[in-house]
Amino acid sequence: MTERKLEFFGGGWRPVEPEGEEESLIIDAHYHIFRRFATGSGDASAALARKLWQYHLRDFTDYWRKSDGARVKEPLLDFPSDDINEMPDVNFRFGRYGQAEITVDGVDYLMQFYPPNLENLEATPERMIAEMEIAGVDIGVLQSDHVYGANINEYYAEAMRRYPGRFIGLAQIRETEGGRPAELERLEQAVTEFGCKGLYFSVELFALRGYVDRIDDASFEPLWELVRSLDIPIFWYIDARKQDRIAGFMERVSELTNWARTHPDIPSVITHGLVPAAIIHEIGIPGEVVDLLKRPNFYAEVLMQAKWPEYPFTEGQEMLEQLCEDVGVEKLMWGSDMPYAGGFWCTYKQAVDHIRLYCDSLSKAEKDLILGGNLARLFSIDG
Repeated sequence: MTERKLEFFGGGWRPVEPEGEEESLIIDAHYHIFRRFATGSGDASAALARKLWQYHLRDFTDYWRKSDGARVKEPLLDFPSDDINEMPDVNFRFGRYGQAEITVDGVDYLMQFYPPNLENLEATPERMIAEMEIAGVDIGVLQSDHVYGANINEYYAEAMRRYPGRFIGLAQIRETEGGRPAELERLEQAVTEFGCKGLYFSVELFALRGYVDRIDDASFEPLWELVRSLDIPIFWYIDARKQDRIAGFMERVSELTNWARTHPDIPSVITHGLVPAAIIHEIGIPGEVVDLLKRPNFYAEVLMQAKWPEYPFTEGQEMLEQLCEDVGVEKLMWGSDMPYAGGFWCTYKQAVDHIRLYCDSLSKAEKDLILGGNLARLFSIDG
């Protein structure tokens, strides 16, 4: 680690940028604001959010009995199928302090699926701006998975109106119906009226239709034509969360590769650190994914803090260095997944500092690109 000058600011010590060095924008490619889960969109939306959260959390193995606090290490939410409608009925429900509650064989269990400081399971714009201020982050790109609610576009619009320049909203649509008029209208409204700057496209919703949908299916062509005409990027979430996570992931990589061959002009970002945390230590970053990133219109969100257990994530730094060599530093965009990151991986400041203060193989100019410069170029932001 390069030796740096420190200053005391009242709340502790912090590094001081060398004199003469310009401060560059830091933009987080993976940020969240949301109302309390399963609120604000009606009963049907609330039921869908609970269903998707239960499916989303099928990998969890840490619980404790509500009656006596005894720890239980079992996959209580997993089930022997890829059919989301075959999930066990465990009365999945949201609590407080980042917790959810389930009932299995008449026994109530708690699980910590979000940071304890989310007392009411909400992340307001004001709270998330305060997080950015402490960490020295200027802008957050708002990824819009369905677990955060069905009217998230409107919520983003209000936050961007009240706090200009702090958030970049990614529009949410119902992906399984992405080529249909109602969803096309929803996307156009999100961009032209609400001010969203990109589309978030998640394959997880494919689970609702038994994974019959494919990224490269012709039925989506009206959606891609609209994306092209709106001149916006797509942020792709391609982890299907099937039982066989590797096969499911590689299936989506293949579909996205097919799509890329016929849509070379649509900017695309693969989110969540390219490879799901559950399988990255088993398969690394496959050559097929690297080949995608070598295409002129493809980029990667790097999320090394999600993949490695100890700050400053030395192995993650090495993987980042290899990615720089394989595809070029101009293809990589740092993300945090806040506020989730702050409960399980590190503080928000550490999430950015593992690149900002470490990664000594990278020059300051290269770090500036990863920490914001590449996203600024993607979204045509001056700064």
